[in-house]
Amino acid sequence: MLARALFWGSVWGLAEATLGHLLHLARVPGLPGLVMVPVAVAVMGRVAVRSRSAGAVFLAGVVAASLKLLDLFVPGTDVLALSRPIQAILLEALAGAVWIKLANTGLVPLGPGSFEIKGLPLPGGLDPGEDCPSPAGLIKNRKRSHFPRAGRP
Repeated sequence: MLARALFWGSVWGLAEATLGHLLHLARVPGLPGLVMVPVAVAVMGRVAVRSRSAGAVFLAGVVAASLKLLDLFVPGTDVLALSRPIQAILLEALAGAVWIKLANTGLVPLGPGSFEIKGLPLPGGLDPGEDCPSPAGLIKNRKRSHFPRAGRP
C-alpha cells in the first residue's frame, strides 16, 4: 500500500510541479484546474483500485503536495500563489479519501455503471421511472452486474 501511494503520489506531484506550473504561467483563468483535476482523479483512482485504502489515497495527495513545493526553486515563484495549488491538491486528496472510505462501507457506489449518464442505467439496473428504494435496497442491488447481458431489456 505504501509503495503504491508513494509511486502514484510522486507521479501526481511531478505532473503538478511541471505541467501545472506551465499552465499557471499561461495566466488563463481556470485552465490549470481544468487540466490538472483529471490527472488527480486518475491518480487517486489508480491508488484506490490498487490499495482499496482511503489512507493510501490521502498519502498520495500529501506526496503530490510535497513535490509541488519544488516550484519554490523556480525563480520568481510567489509563495502565496503556490499555496493555492497545494491546498487544492490536499483538498482533492481528502475528498478522494472520504469517497473511498464511504465506498468501502457501502454508502456510495463505486465502479463502472455506478452513476446515471444519459442513456446509461442507474446503479443496480434501476429504471429512472421506478420509485427509488431505501439506501439498504440500493446497496443490496449493487451486487448485480453493471453490464447488461444479451437478451435483457
